[in-house]
Amino acid sequence: MKVLIGYASIHGSTAEVAHFMGQVFRERGVETAIIAVDKVESVKEYDAFLIGSPIYAGMWLTEMSRFLDQFGADMAGKPVYFWITCIRVLEPDGYQHALDNYLHRPTLEKIGTRDIGVFAGKLRFETIDWDERWTLSARYDGKELPGSRNDDYRDWNAIRAWTIQVRDQLLGG
Repeated sequence: MKVLIGYASIHGSTAEVAHFMGQVFRERGVETAIIAVDKVESVKEYDAFLIGSPIYAGMWLTEMSRFLDQFGADMAGKPVYFWITCIRVLEPDGYQHALDNYLHRPTLEKIGTRDIGVFAGKLRFETIDWDERWTLSARYDGKELPGSRNDDYRDWNAIRAWTIQVRDQLLGG
């Protein structure tokens, strides 16, 4: 089995998650390619897909949309798993909010997405510009000072558990 772990990333945090997922797959000897979606030239040689993006301004990144538009038909009929990183997950009901509001369900249904992983991300104010800060503040729930969110919130155990679940589904056990 050959798996593509495709990702979109702005500051590298989601890319790090993709590489971590690749390690989990490689632990069981699964041939895995980890590629930024804007660098993918073909998907025909892959048997399954784990694709992910951070949520930015309420949606996955534009390069993910382009990837899905370009390769969605080639992915149809093969196992597809989608994951997002989203700082909003930290808020009460944030996990469900991300599932309900930040995913374009018709697109995910069209490509036959089998499961969706939702994980908190990493937030470093020194790496984001004022436009990004404005976007974050527009979605801010007002319960904490924004500066208190400047940290790495990725739960590697949860990411590992979801990735193992996906890997085991693909390998039949």
